[in-house]
Amino acid sequence: MLIWCFGRRCGIQLEPEGDVDERFTRVRDSFLNGFTAGREVGASLAVVVNDELVVDLWGGYRDRRKSHPWTKNTLCCMFSVTKAMSALCVLQAVADGLLDLDKTVAHYWPEFAVNGKSGTTVRHVLSHRAGLIGFHEPVDKDIYYDWTRVVQALAAEKPWWTPGEQHGYHARTFGYLLGELLLRVSGKNIGSWFAERLAQPNGLDFFVGLEESEIERCADMLPARVRPGEEKEWPPAMREMLNDYYDKDTPTGAAFQNPSFGAGYMNSEQFRRAEIPAMNGHGTARSVARLYSMIDRILPADLLREALTTHSVGPDVVLKSVTHFGLGFMLHHPDAPIGIRPGSFGHAGAGGSMAFYDPAARLGFCYVMNQMQEGVVTGGISATEVAEAAYACL
Repeated sequence: MLIWCFGRRCGIQLEPEGDVDERFTRVRDSFLNGFTAGREVGASLAVVVNDELVVDLWGGYRDRRKSHPWTKNTLCCMFSVTKAMSALCVLQAVADGLLDLDKTVAHYWPEFAVNGKSGTTVRHVLSHRAGLIGFHEPVDKDIYYDWTRVVQALAAEKPWWTPGEQHGYHARTFGYLLGELLLRVSGKNIGSWFAERLAQPNGLDFFVGLEESEIERCADMLPARVRPGEEKEWPPAMREMLNDYYDKDTPTGAAFQNPSFGAGYMNSEQFRRAEIPAMNGHGTARSVARLYSMIDRILPADLLREALTTHSVGPDVVLKSVTHFGLGFMLHHPDAPIGIRPGSFGHAGAGGSMAFYDPAARLGFCYVMNQMQEGVVTGGISATEVAEAAYACL
């Protein structure tokens, strides 16, 4: 039973707000530390253990000027946390018999079978092995807001490596590739599938492509603040990645900067309303933690086991550091620890958000925030600290 109550809702002028089971008050303290340490402007956190929501916290502000408090129902852009949500939709289609992991993409999408992609499989796409991380020739930023145009361009593009032979993070293209496959076999885009099959039946507040009526609930995302000389402290792999980041002739540059969305894109109505299933899911931490906690009831056991089997591990062609993927999910690795313990799986989002499930502990977790950190791949400082605090309370 949730018996602790904090914040303005109780008439006490303190942060954070929300409910915490008495066993997990240490998590509340850790959550608050992100604000007192100056890392966070606004954030929310949810922890579900054995199907019980034991932590449901939020605090801070939705904007840099700190004029709009973060509320219980504030929606936050989770960036690549969205990838696992999109993959879950596609895995449901596999379970329904609409897609076969080992059939080629071209089996469902005939135009795809050009420029060395005829052997690319659905499995390759889900495990970041398709080699289609971006475009070789310059494209304008509006391409990612036009579904038909971007998928036609991807179908005509050549891969950056032989599909299946290497792996590299498909930062933006992942969602279009999966989304077009789902659309071809079901007639539904990822946003509609997620809403009808996952969000509405389970009361989840998460969207891929927002209706205009939901936009006023959004937190503004605040770009990372890098101190002069801070890059000297970064690991070699991160410095190598950033060296290639703005070079569009490299896989890293193609994945992240061809095209550049432009400054402040993530707070625009155009971005929030578009369907970009790799990176613009908006929702609450509560909804994502709850979804992870019920994943073994969403997917058949054999398919979930396969999705959590290592498909890609080692140095990532795009990110340069070690990454570890199953089918659409980041898997725990000592050098890329999604979650805290081995066996955990989920996905992180740009800037520091992290969501995962630990089946051994039956623990679903999601931390989201609007003040982004530079160079975060598998969860920021605050997300990691509150996750560690949650385990200390078990």
